Amino acid sequence: MFPGVGPQLDAYLKSLVEGPQDWLIGMQSEDYPGYDKIIEAMRAENTDTQIAKGTAWIGTPEEIIDNIRLYQLETGGFEHASLQVNFHNLDLGEAERSMRMFAEEVVPVFGQGA
Repeated sequence: MFPGVGPQLDAYLKSLVEGPQDWLIGMQSEDYPGYDKIIEAMRAENTDTQIAKGTAWIGTPEEIIDNIRLYQLETGGFEHASLQVNFHNLDLGEAERSMRMFAEEVVPVFGQGA
């Protein structure tokens, strides 16, 4: 939720792409058709692209509220959000502070099922 978290998200996204590289070399699987294309698309992702798509909520509580509202308008709404706040080398205290701020300042705006 903090503006300075971008480098940690970028490192996390990079690790998702680097992880399967050895497996992808010369490998094709009927179980994972097109997996190489998914990884290539992920390679182009970063904090800015994730925020622009509404898939990363980073910023002040007000910015995140605006992002959630926009995402709801674009997608027709959603019932559940899976939040990841402790990625890469983000300090545990920062992750906890972010979760508390989200719970106290963002969640009440949307209420139960709003």
